[in-house]
Amino acid sequence: MRSTTGLLAVLLCFWIPTALGGARTPFFDLTVYNDWPQFEDYVKGVAHDNPSFVQLKTIGRSREGRPLLGVRIGKPAPAGRRKIAVWLDGGNHAREWPAFHVAVYFIEKLVNGYLVDDKITKYVDTLDIYVFPVLNPDGFVYSRTSSRATIRQWRKNRAPENCTGTGPFQTDLCCEGVDLNRNYDIGFSHNNYPFNNPCSDEFQGPRPFSEPESRAVRDFVMSSEIYGRLYALVSMHTHGQLWILPYNYHKRTYPQDFKDLETLANKAADRVFAYRETKYRVGTAADMLGTATGGATDWIKKNTPTKYVYVLELPPDMKTWFAFQVKPHWLIPIGKETWLGIEVIFDQVIEETKNFQPTIEPSGNNKTDISRSPRFRQL
Repeated sequence: MRSTTGLLAVLLCFWIPTALGGARTPFFDLTVYNDWPQFEDYVKGVAHDNPSFVQLKTIGRSREGRPLLGVRIGKPAPAGRRKIAVWLDGGNHAREWPAFHVAVYFIEKLVNGYLVDDKITKYVDTLDIYVFPVLNPDGFVYSRTSSRATIRQWRKNRAPENCTGTGPFQTDLCCEGVDLNRNYDIGFSHNNYPFNNPCSDEFQGPRPFSEPESRAVRDFVMSSEIYGRLYALVSMHTHGQLWILPYNYHKRTYPQDFKDLETLANKAADRVFAYRETKYRVGTAADMLGTATGGATDWIKKNTPTKYVYVLELPPDMKTWFAFQVKPHWLIPIGKETWLGIEVIFDQVIEETKNFQPTIEPSGNNKTDISRSPRFRQL
């Protein structure tokens, strides 16, 4: 009898955490910077270990064939219903390693908190939360190959060299890569320097959506899986402590619901500040820093019914130069404080959509045929 009781106690030690909560995430060390294989294994592993509420999503492949991986975290919707969705990503600039790791922190928070933390349980039960930690795996891998500044600070993807580059007293220079956050079809122009220069960090590419990475994001946000139910999107970058709103391709250009976006951004930024006084500036990058054409979030806001669309430039602030990779001991503190702002967004999304049922699917292939709730219409 004693041996049976002992065996039962051992089994319970393994079963209870999984049964009562989602504490089955693979090991991922958030006190150091990880390489691409660790991200890939983690994302695949967290979906494999939690099939009841985590699903692996592969939305495309990079220039060099790496998968663009993420997870959908959310309990399945009842039959005949669709859940409101939100999107979190680690950005698409190779050198911005902290953003990738903070995205993993969010996955850890959601999965390990499910059925343990009431607020997180509500998020997972109510929403479908898509998290894509690394949307530029090729550039990320390349940035990890050397401590030389030209490699460590690589920003773009790994598109083949383009020999129309220019420099001081030089023309026809050959340079590699496209800035994925300049490759979307909004404000795109071959007359805009430096965005038209292949040797610039911000090269927009030869044409809109020339890159498989940007096409993958475009195609997924326009797909029947999430179009018409994606209500909020947050793309994380580094650095600057900026809460960036659309639009950024032209100064003093805003969506009609800009006040709603600004009000929620200020509320979220205030919540982050209350934690340890990390101060975010709120506004468009065009107004605060200068115009940036071809941005992913601008294009998504302009071309989909998604309401709340933001870029977060994570700490440190703009006073620090070349801080794209903060010391890794800051990764968890940054994750903790940023999560508080994300909670504010989740709470607002749930409140605004509590009586809204997303459309079942597009009519044919024409997205403009989708009937939308007035609350969820692109303004």
